Amino acid sequence: MEKQPRILVITVASWNSKVGSNTWTSLLKNYDSENIANICIRDEVPDNKICSRYFAISENKVLKSIFKRNLKTGREVLPETAQDSVKDLDEHNERYQKMQKKRRYSLLLARELVWKLGNWKTAELDAFLDSFKPDIILHSMEGYIHLNDIVEYAIKRTGAKAIGYIWDDNFTYKQSDETGFKIYRFFQRISLRRLAKKTSGFFAISDMTKEDADKFFGINCVVLTKPLLVKPVVNYGEIVMPIKAVYTGNLMIGRDRTLARIVKAAEEINKDNIKIKFDIYTKTALSEDIKSVLNCEYSQVHEPVPQEKAIEIQRNSDMLLFVEDIDGKEAKAARLSFSTKITDYLSSGKCIFAVGCRETAPMQYFIKNDAAVIATDDRDIKEKLEMIVNNPNLLIQYAEKSCKAGIENHSEEKIFEIFDGVIKSVL
Repeated sequence: MEKQPRILVITVASWNSKVGSNTWTSLLKNYDSENIANICIRDEVPDNKICSRYFAISENKVLKSIFKRNLKTGREVLPETAQDSVKDLDEHNERYQKMQKKRRYSLLLARELVWKLGNWKTAELDAFLDSFKPDIILHSMEGYIHLNDIVEYAIKRTGAKAIGYIWDDNFTYKQSDETGFKIYRFFQRISLRRLAKKTSGFFAISDMTKEDADKFFGINCVVLTKPLLVKPVVNYGEIVMPIKAVYTGNLMIGRDRTLARIVKAAEEINKDNIKIKFDIYTKTALSEDIKSVLNCEYSQVHEPVPQEKAIEIQRNSDMLLFVEDIDGKEAKAARLSFSTKITDYLSSGKCIFAVGCRETAPMQYFIKNDAAVIATDDRDIKEKLEMIVNNPNLLIQYAEKSCKAGIENHSEEKIFEIFDGVIKSVL
């Protein structure tokens, strides 16, 4: 059997079933766990069996290390001994939720200054890198400048080849005209250009992403998405009222407002009796205004669930909601992204109801492949919901279309061939 490379994956979130995406997990499922290690910058407890070793750098401790230079800011983490970082995680989450609510670019720049002044280049990190000896470093091309610095450091320390994954627009000025955004983006672009020069290969999440990234970085990305969880088949029994619509995932960058508009649009439809109901599973801290809309007679917000449970919930639903900001200040935040939720939804054998700004990669994908019921404004949302309620067989018709798109574009065989091919070419 061909010897597998040793792969270090550097991420923001811990590999925990309740947080972060599972893209790297699905792409690495055929690799032996002893050849996979992870460095993350969150204090969440890891529980992913695809990885044998974890190292966590605590942002909370990095902040404190500005004043206590000998403080250990990073450590190798075992899932069974990670509970003692709960206090750091609570403090981090409290700080992050404040930033999330106000989205002040001055705070984001202050955070980067904390990482510049703090001490994360520790003996513990060096020992972890030296003992694992990766052949390949996988990383996303992130807007977090401090994460890019960590990736650069790991590349230099280990001499490993690096492959970057571009799955968001972290490098153009097209998302916003705000002065704060442009100042922050200026420094993000410098960081990403520097990291790109040290990276040997690149994936892009969509054709739109590849087009912009190739031009900006002067590279040649290979388009790669997460593979399907399973080969999809239409998954419906008898459709009975009320129709069960489900959303699972984060509700940041305007998604909360769009979801509220969908629930509000159903108010008149449900006036005499409930014809459609909504169940929302998210870890995002929601404002009281949004919660008051999303928690009503026919809609309920739930705590987040592990990936396996989310898949089960999706398969027991009638319709899956995909949402992005429609026309607010964050309408173009997802312009180059391709949510991991898309391939999860395409695996489910269910109808997808996609609502968002037409000029984004996800919406363009659904339109191009006719893989979802599409809505791009309030009138559209109400008309499409009424259409589905009045003709539930549309759910089956669009489930068939989503299955077709999934099989043609995201089969495991196709995705793994692309992924393994890039790794071999870089080595």
